[in-house]
Amino acid sequence: MTAVEVGPSHMPTFTYVLSTDDIGAVADYVTQNLATIPLSGGDPSKGGELFRVNCAPCHRTAVRGGALAFAGVNAPALTHKSAALIAGAIRWGPGPMPHFPPSVLSDYDVASIVDYIRNTAQNPASPGGSAMNWYGPVAEGFAAWVLLLAMIGFTFWIEKGGKG
Repeated sequence: MTAVEVGPSHMPTFTYVLSTDDIGAVADYVTQNLATIPLSGGDPSKGGELFRVNCAPCHRTAVRGGALAFAGVNAPALTHKSAALIAGAIRWGPGPMPHFPPSVLSDYDVASIVDYIRNTAQNPASPGGSAMNWYGPVAEGFAAWVLLLAMIGFTFWIEKGGKG
C-alpha cells in the first residue's frame, strides 16, 4: 500500500487517483497473485552449491554479510531474514545486488537456495560445543588463550594468599 501511495523510485503516486479501498485492493492483488514465488520442494544441498556460486562472494559462506568495496555498501547478513524476503531479493535484486530472473535461476533453484539458508546456514550445527557466534577459529583461539591466561593469573593470585 505504501508503494502505491508514495510512489517509490520512478513509480508515480496514486494517492489522488485511487481511493483507500482501491489502493488496498491493488495491494492485495499484487501480494496474492503477482509477487508470489513458490518456495516448496527445494533441495538444500543444491541450494548450498548455488549459494556458494551466486551469493557467497558478497554475503559470505556463513551468510553473515560483508563489505562490497566496489559499491561502497555492505551486503546484509541473512541470519534473521524470512524466506519470502530472501526469495524476493534473489528475484528482484535490491540496491547493488543483481537480480536473478527465472531464466537464470528457476523457482526450484530459488527454493533450494532459501532452504539452504533457512535450514543450514541460519541454524548451523555446532558439534564442538559453543560456536561463539561463528566468528571462526582465530577468534575462538584468542578467547581460549585469554581465558587460560586469566586462569593462570587467578591461580597465582590465590597462591599469594589473595592479597594481590
